[in-house]
Amino acid sequence: MKRFIPLFTLLLGLHLTAFAQNEEYYKKDTLPQQRRQSTIIIPNEVENNQNPVDSKPVEGRPVSEVPMSMLDRLRLGGSFGLSLGNYTNINLSPMAGLNLTDKLLAGGGLTYMFASYRPFGASASQRVSSSNYGARAFLMYTLLPMVTLQAEYEGLNVQYSNGRDLDRTWIGSPLIGGAYTQPLGGRFTRSILMTALYNLSYDSQISPYTGRNISPYSSPFIFRITFL
Repeated sequence: MKRFIPLFTLLLGLHLTAFAQNEEYYKKDTLPQQRRQSTIIIPNEVENNQNPVDSKPVEGRPVSEVPMSMLDRLRLGGSFGLSLGNYTNINLSPMAGLNLTDKLLAGGGLTYMFASYRPFGASASQRVSSSNYGARAFLMYTLLPMVTLQAEYEGLNVQYSNGRDLDRTWIGSPLIGGAYTQPLGGRFTRSILMTALYNLSYDSQISPYTGRNISPYSSPFIFRITFL
C-alpha cells in the first residue's frame, strides 16, 4: 500500500501539468484584438496629404496697416457758403486734400467770394458789390467718427473803400473750428461736413481810412458746407 502512494502522487502531478499546458494551448488569442485597439487614428490633414504647418496663417502686417497708395489718400471736393441780408456773401471754394494718417487730413483750396452790402444810410438801390479771391490751407483732424476739428489759414484779396474810391488789399485770416461729419462713401469725396469756424483776426481787419472792418465776412463766425 505504501508503494502505491508515491506512484499515485507522481501520476497526479503529471496529469495537472498536462492539463495546464492544454489550457494554455487552447487559451483564446487576444493579441489581434489588442492590436486593433491600439490602432493610431490619423488626422484628416495627414490623410489628405496636407501639412499642418502649411495651414498656419502667414505672418505679416494686418490689412488695416497696409500703406495706402497716393491715389487712395487723395481727397477732392469743395465748400459752399451763403449769407443773405443787408450783407450778402456767396463763397465758392474748390478744395483738394491728402490723408497724412487715418485721422489727419491736410489740403488747400482756392476761394472766390461775391459780396454785396448796403452802406449805412444808403437806399436799397445803392448797394455796393465786390468780388474777392484768394487761397486757403487747412488741417482736419477726425476726433470722433462724426466730429472733425479744423484749423485753417485763408488769404483774401478784398475790395474796400479808401474814403474816395475803391481799392484792393490782401488780408490774412487764421480760422479755427470744427464740423459735424457724415460719410458719403465716394472714392475721392468721402464725407459732407457742416463746418463752423471762428476768424481770430476779424477785429483787426480794419480800413486805415474809414476805420471800418474790411473783412468780406459779416461776422467772425463763418459757416460752410464742405464736400471732401
